[in-house]
Amino acid sequence: MEKSVVVKASNVELAVEKALAELEATRDRVRVEVLQKGGLFQRAEVRVTLKETAETLAEDFVNGVLAAMNIKARGKAEERDGEIVVDIEGEDGGSAIGYRGEVLDAIQFLTRTYVGQERNGSAKIVVDCENYRAKRRETLVALANRLAEKAYRTRRKVVLEPMNPFERRIIHGALVDSEIAETHSEGEDAERHVVIVPKGVELREDRPRGRRDGRRDGRRDDRRDDRRDDRRGGRRDDARGGRGDRDRDRRRERAPRVEEEEVPDGREYRGYYTDSFVKPDAPKSGPPKFKSFGGGKKR
Repeated sequence: MEKSVVVKASNVELAVEKALAELEATRDRVRVEVLQKGGLFQRAEVRVTLKETAETLAEDFVNGVLAAMNIKARGKAEERDGEIVVDIEGEDGGSAIGYRGEVLDAIQFLTRTYVGQERNGSAKIVVDCENYRAKRRETLVALANRLAEKAYRTRRKVVLEPMNPFERRIIHGALVDSEIAETHSEGEDAERHVVIVPKGVELREDRPRGRRDGRRDGRRDDRRDDRRDDRRGGRRDDARGGRGDRDRDRRRERAPRVEEEEVPDGREYRGYYTDSFVKPDAPKSGPPKFKSFGGGKKR
C-alpha cells in the first residue's frame, strides 16, 4: 500500500521539502503531485507519495511487526551491495534479536516472504539489529577454523549443531579454501547441520581394527584363547608342568570338616580326650568358714 502525505506551504518547493521530511525519504523515492501552486493570497499544496519499492515494503513490514510485538524500535531500509538491509535501532533491540538471533531470523524470513509476494518475485533482504550479523559472522568463522583443526588432529568428523541457512553458508564459506578440512550439510529442515571432514588423512572410525598396515593382528585373538584355556585348565597348566592338576587333586582329597564335640565334665581336651584329669568341683555357695588357731576348745 502506497504511503502519501498532503502538505501546504508558501510555495511548492517548501511544501515538497516538508513532505520529504515527514516521509523520511529522498526526492528520487517519491512521486510529487501539485494540487495548488499558490499565489499572493493562497498557499501551495502538494501530495507526495512514496514509491512502492522493495525497500519501502520491507521497511513498512518490519516496523509493523515490531509494533505488533510491542518492541520499542524502528527499522530503516537501504540498499547495500545489491541487497536490501533493514537496520533495527531502539531501546528494545535485544528483544528484536532473541536467543542466538532466532527472533531476528524469524522477522527476516517473514519480510522476505511478504516482499516476494507483493513484488511477484524474490528479493534478497537482510534484517539486522545492532550489527548482530557481523558479530555472529566473526564468531562462526573462528569456530569453523578451530573445529577444522580439531578434525584434522583427531582424524574424526566433527558434527555441528543445527543452524539456519545463513549460518551454514558462513561455515561453508570459511572452509571453502581450507587445505585440512571440507564441509557438507546433512539432515532435513530444522535438523539440518554442517559436518566438517578432515582432508588427506584416514578417518579413525573407518580404519580397520588391528595393525596399521591393514592386516589383522592375531595376537589379540591368541591372548583371548589363552584366557579361555586358562579358565578350562588348559595351556597354563601345561606350562607349569601339571601343577594345576595336582592342586585340583589335593583339593578333592581334603578331608571333610569335623564338628568339634562338646567337652564333657571331668575331661580335658589336648588334641584328644583324657580321663586322668578330673575337673574340680565348684565351691559350694555360702559364707566363708575360717579355721581357728590357738588352744583347744573351751571346757
